[in-house]
Amino acid sequence: MNLTLILCIAAALVGLFLFLKYRTAKEWQISSSEIPTLITKLRSSPGPLAWAQLISDENDGLALDYAVNNGQFEFNWCLLCPKNIEDKGRFIEFLDKHGYAHTEIKAANGCPLIDVQGSDLEGLANRVLSEMYHSTGSLRMLGEGFEWP
Repeated sequence: MNLTLILCIAAALVGLFLFLKYRTAKEWQISSSEIPTLITKLRSSPGPLAWAQLISDENDGLALDYAVNNGQFEFNWCLLCPKNIEDKGRFIEFLDKHGYAHTEIKAANGCPLIDVQGSDLEGLANRVLSEMYHSTGSLRMLGEGFEWP
């Protein structure tokens, strides 16, 4: 089997897993320019947890995760998506270059993540999209715990 086919199968399995696990999550199409509005919505969420995963189909399923968990704003690099796994080293180099601290953790649901700490987490997704991937295209957004738009 070639690598592309294996990655497509893995992405399909991850997608199925996420669909079954988060089948109550809503899905929208947004542009990268709407990320600041998304962050405002996440931060004003009334519940203990609000999250959004931004998926760039333009970049082979790259996934960028924002959450507010018990009042704490978070940016995470999910290590379930094939593109995120493939680019893990490149992402860590990007974080180090720009002064972000990072820790590899497992979320409560068992998902392996790179948890990112530092200033301007709000702008990190757009920096990753523009500087690492030279992209400002449309994103699929999955999420729950907040109102959109």
